Amino acid sequence: MTRKKEDISPLSQEENAQVQYLLEQLHGIANKLHASTNEEEAKGALSEINNLAEAAQVALLKALSKEHESDAADIALALNELSPNKSVRKEARRSLFRLEEAKVSPQWKPPVVHTPVVSLPVAHQSRFWRGYVTQSREEGEIQLILCWEQGIDYSDVRMFIFILDFWEQGLKEFINDTTNKRSVDTQIQHLRTQLKDITIVDCTLAEGRRLLEEALAVNAWRGTAPHKEYRHYLPLFKQLVTNAKEVGEDRGLSFINPDLEIDEVAATFVSAWSLGDFGLSYDLLASDSQLRDGLEREEWIERHHNWATEARPSRFDLSFVRDREVSKPALWLPSSVSGRSGSSLKEVEIGWSLELSESQLSGTLKEMPMGTVVNKETGRYWFWTSYTLVRKQERWHIRQMMDEGARAQGLPATELQQRIKEHDDHINGILQQNPGDDQKRQLSEELVWRITQTIHYDDALIVHFPLDRTFLGDAYNRSIGIGAIERGEVYLERLARNFAEQRGELLRLLSITQQSLAVDYRERGMEARGEQFEALAETSIREALALQNDVAGHAVLAELLMRHGEKLDEAESELQLARELATTSEEEAMIESDMGNIAVERRDLEDALRHYQRVAEIEPNFEGIWFRIGFMQRNLQRFEEAKATYLHAIEREPQEMPPYSELCAIYLNERELGKAREIVERGLRNIPRSAHLLALLSSVYLESGDLRRAQATLAEAEQIEPTLEIVQSIREELNRRQKK
Repeated sequence: MTRKKEDISPLSQEENAQVQYLLEQLHGIANKLHASTNEEEAKGALSEINNLAEAAQVALLKALSKEHESDAADIALALNELSPNKSVRKEARRSLFRLEEAKVSPQWKPPVVHTPVVSLPVAHQSRFWRGYVTQSREEGEIQLILCWEQGIDYSDVRMFIFILDFWEQGLKEFINDTTNKRSVDTQIQHLRTQLKDITIVDCTLAEGRRLLEEALAVNAWRGTAPHKEYRHYLPLFKQLVTNAKEVGEDRGLSFINPDLEIDEVAATFVSAWSLGDFGLSYDLLASDSQLRDGLEREEWIERHHNWATEARPSRFDLSFVRDREVSKPALWLPSSVSGRSGSSLKEVEIGWSLELSESQLSGTLKEMPMGTVVNKETGRYWFWTSYTLVRKQERWHIRQMMDEGARAQGLPATELQQRIKEHDDHINGILQQNPGDDQKRQLSEELVWRITQTIHYDDALIVHFPLDRTFLGDAYNRSIGIGAIERGEVYLERLARNFAEQRGELLRLLSITQQSLAVDYRERGMEARGEQFEALAETSIREALALQNDVAGHAVLAELLMRHGEKLDEAESELQLARELATTSEEEAMIESDMGNIAVERRDLEDALRHYQRVAEIEPNFEGIWFRIGFMQRNLQRFEEAKATYLHAIEREPQEMPPYSELCAIYLNERELGKAREIVERGLRNIPRSAHLLALLSSVYLESGDLRRAQATLAEAEQIEPTLEIVQSIREELNRRQKK
């Protein structure tokens, strides 16, 4: 049988040839193994392999793992058992795993080795030595290390290292290693250095076993398999962990970071609950919390697993988390009775949303809030809840929950309108401010908090006055204002359904909103959801055109059709219909611009350029049109025309970055480094903190050979936006040149 040549690098040519030769001898080597009757004969069958350099043996094993035959598995097993080289034995084991995944197993067993009757020291039975765990349970993932001392004088250590994911993957990773005590201490110290923000604490075997059982329960519930190495060492795991007798005390520790602030505790409770980590949710509740419903931990988790199996909670989204003053009780009670004090009780309110399926079990959960609005297309519910926290055992716990969304629905309309006015007054005050950089984030968070709460009050008013379009319109505008497009779509759909006099216009706006959602979902990799909303958008705009035949409707439909490359002809037909209805220069310019976009999709750059130039004739101030003209000219290699057009674009829109970038690229290609630097510096005068332009300036210095200035300028860009692609690209190039 002719075998495919393996490209095995970085081996020498001679080593490659040796490996290829041994691959050809696969069946012959396997036959010798099958004929062996003792260990020496089996080792003799492997002699040619053992004579190879270590790197060549490893390369051979990797190649064997692609030979989906039992002979390949037999040779890998023999090397795993008999090779004198530890690295080769490990690679052989990995090859066996790969073959096992391909449903290929060894058919040969190593010959029984008869141990000579001599007096040897007896190794002690393994005994548990130490356990370590990262105090990071609130993140849904911990690292657990369990160590047993073993060997003749207990100087050796067997170490199990686990990564446990309590949200999805359960026993996510597993490593079994044999080492010594000094090495364990070194590894733990290295881990503490790596995880500076996470505390590593001791744990008993009983506590480690509890954490492992919980992680394996996640595997069972989610239907995911534990890590394959764990499955391979399952007999040893059962011996050392599951069936162990001396396990020490389980102190009931949750291994949650005790330094979590109250807002972090409340947000972690909501997110863990939404993501299915009900063990963590339970541990964050105070022992006397009514939310535990008198259930033990396992019972509480089981009830919630049953609910989650039906409700399928997914795609949790957090709008805001905010501390607030502790609510006063309706009746005055002594602090000894009410348990209230400024230091021991705190309150946090949270705005959040979650996709859910209908489940009758939702009514059995005390912490299940009422969604004030739901998007029926996605099943997303929006909630507003608050939590009272108490400090016990050096950590904050949740004692009570209030469904603020449901409570708002019980308020009279006059009070709802008063609360909305108060929020609106504060919002207008914030918008009139000119804050510094240090205040912008704080004020931005306050805006989201106030607007989100106001939308919940709008929801309550909509319940009071379902036929008043004002409240639906307000809720839509506020949602779009904070980027909550999916929520805004709900209100707009209701408006279009309930108010016939403007149904055509509302349906057109609904189509635009649904298109925006489709784009957003596709950018997040949710292709099916994107297609769903594209179909809804097309249905909405076609219905809108049936009711109201206008320029805007045809233009919106054309844009939607343009997103489907195969529907460009239909999109062009819609624009032709729009052109026949156009009555203003703005409408004509918009149609010409879309015609140009269609030409770009068809790769007809000359036609696109003509359409864009026509736009500039009709509406010289049409947004971005001069840049598009310049871009077409550059791609048509009319560089002098492109340079003049880009300069014109900069004169008209000096705050727009793309013309500076494109013009700089032309100058760099023409080796006009002075002009390239000059245009980028001009851009930075108009857009002072542009990381993109700073990175471009760094590249100009780099091309000029001025590495010192390139480094300084790039460092400034990295301070502003270190993850920007061009910033990272210039950094790689700069590092490469500095090494020369």
